[in-house]
Amino acid sequence: MPSYLINKKKSIKEIKSIQDIDGYQFEPNLEHKDLIKVTKVTVVDKKMIDKILSMKFERYFRRLVMLAKMLIENDDSTDDDADIVLDEAQLVKEILENRYKKYLGYEKEQLFLKKVKIIENQVQMKKIEIKKRIIYMEMQERMNRSRGM
Repeated sequence: MPSYLINKKKSIKEIKSIQDIDGYQFEPNLEHKDLIKVTKVTVVDKKMIDKILSMKFERYFRRLVMLAKMLIENDDSTDDDADIVLDEAQLVKEILENRYKKYLGYEKEQLFLKKVKIIENQVQMKKIEIKKRIIYMEMQERMNRSRGM
């Protein structure tokens, strides 16, 4: 399959045929009939790669934030709910480290990891709160049984 490099400098537009260029590859999901069908795109510009991966990471991160927010705001959350959110946080970190680490700059990677770590800490605090609530309820139940005897 032929590969092409599109080089745009001010008014000069140049297209070159190339093979195996090193960069971040992805499959665009464009569904417009008026556009040229593109099956694979390789981006070599570091700034552009950062922007693309930031947008992709934001999707995973927004989902994680939504799950964490629901957990933290819900008073009826269980320990299992907290574990689900922590598993999702682990998945986001693994995606970041396994798929994107090669292409992201160190600072950007650390920023993303810090964001995930903050959510993990909040969920851990909620998990502790849930355990305290369970212990308190068990103690209340024991006290009520001992008074009834």
